[in-house]
Amino acid sequence: MTTSDASWSARLRMVGDLERPDHFYLDDTDRCAYFGDYTARAGFAHSYTNQIISNLKKSPLVRHTAQWPHKEKAIVTIGAAVANNVATNGWQNTAFVPMPSSKRPDSPEYDDRMVQVARAMGHNADVRELLYTAVERNAMHTSAERRDPDALRASLAVNHQLTGNPRPHVVLLDDVLTTGCSFKVCKEMIAEIWPGTQVTGVFVARRVIPNPFAALDLD
Repeated sequence: MTTSDASWSARLRMVGDLERPDHFYLDDTDRCAYFGDYTARAGFAHSYTNQIISNLKKSPLVRHTAQWPHKEKAIVTIGAAVANNVATNGWQNTAFVPMPSSKRPDSPEYDDRMVQVARAMGHNADVRELLYTAVERNAMHTSAERRDPDALRASLAVNHQLTGNPRPHVVLLDDVLTTGCSFKVCKEMIAEIWPGTQVTGVFVARRVIPNPFAALDLD
């Protein structure tokens, strides 16, 4: 993995008015933060963020191959980055909920990468797989398609064994913020389970929408 570049920040950056239009389902009531700018379809070598996302998303089917250590290193790197951005008094007040994988837990392609990232944070973090996928769906990080929130919600289920002892703050952990649909749906589900809990999305990266005029010579 190459040295970090301008696409990546060690400090979380908030999604604000400038970034929000790239994420159709978000509005100004949604609190989301991210480390890197991910450019879809630009390839592994495009940026440090593209590299770390590519490594993080390596399929479970490549376990026990030379590719797998790159995924493990990405998990450790991201876990440490998240931990470094949690206030000292935040650990006991926060539940970390990994965003559900697009695959069912019984699928051979099920990837618990965000669960592993959460565990890599250390600090005895309260990590709960509160939500899980009951009906499989396509991954969205490389697509500009807008997902149907109702269909997404219908594909998810709640692990009611983990709903006790609510925390005042929940961090939804995910890899790439695309349209914001997954965050919005999961945020609403958590609000129904734990009314009054503040939900923040923390993403490894957000998908940036290339500016079609950036390369034009207007002289």
